[in-house]
Amino acid sequence: MGTTTFSGPIKSGPVISGATAGGYRGLDLKDTNWVVNSFVRYFQEPTAADTDGICASQTTTAAANLSLDGALTSTENGNKVYAPSRSSTAATADGAWARKIGITSDGDDSGITFTVTGTDVNGKALSETVTGPNATVAYTTMSTAANFKTVTKIATSAATTGNITVGTAAVAADVYCRALGVIPYQSTVTGIKIWVAEAFNAGTADPMEIGKSDDQDYLADLADGTMGAVTTTGNTGGSVTVDATQSAVWKSVEQADTGADGVAYNSDVQAVLTYTPTGALSTAGQAWIKIDFMQGKNLASGDTW
Repeated sequence: MGTTTFSGPIKSGPVISGATAGGYRGLDLKDTNWVVNSFVRYFQEPTAADTDGICASQTTTAAANLSLDGALTSTENGNKVYAPSRSSTAATADGAWARKIGITSDGDDSGITFTVTGTDVNGKALSETVTGPNATVAYTTMSTAANFKTVTKIATSAATTGNITVGTAAVAADVYCRALGVIPYQSTVTGIKIWVAEAFNAGTADPMEIGKSDDQDYLADLADGTMGAVTTTGNTGGSVTVDATQSAVWKSVEQADTGADGVAYNSDVQAVLTYTPTGALSTAGQAWIKIDFMQGKNLASGDTW
């Protein structure tokens, strides 16, 4: 039988219960001090707009689902969907950016609505109803929580007047976001670093932020002095700095959620990267982000830092 060797202090006895300890875990458990962990995520700059990449030009004669037949769609489990992170249309190595969706009409479709259904940056179900455009483009909401990573259905409330196309949007100052990885409940984030292989947006100082999916300020913002370096080739292992308030939050990562039963609980945090280019996308940027964190210690309310 194999043996396990622990390094560092080992304490036996009950794990402290309470609000800051994540709840009662049991008697006579072993506490092996901190466990150091990290994850590294490679990503590329978002692709340029493709106004008919999800739906090629089409009309409906009544309320109906549009055909998802654009160049960015693929067949998943027998259904046509826009899911670039799972198909050959992906512009990134391990998943596409969540972004806003644009619906274009060459006629007046302002009297009907379009309901876009898919998933958000975390892969959770997302749906939004958009008033139709009048010989222009109507967009879904632009935010970290509202951007679409996939689109599985687009339904019209009535017949369309003009020819309709649907695709990805890319307007200056749009927000793009993507999941980086999960930081376990009550971990301590010890550092974030970024390596840039190819400059983003021609090397301009485009803001990037790191945080949890529904609040990009939860973990960290890149400081002003770092933003330019982030988007410029040669920023090898540049550390991300944060202000004192955000640094304090790092010391005990927790996310308060409410379950289907209405009971609040603490949960792990999905770290999300948010990118806001100041100009047109160059689509050439390549970078890596590494997040280091320590996990496994049961914190008591009397613990100090």
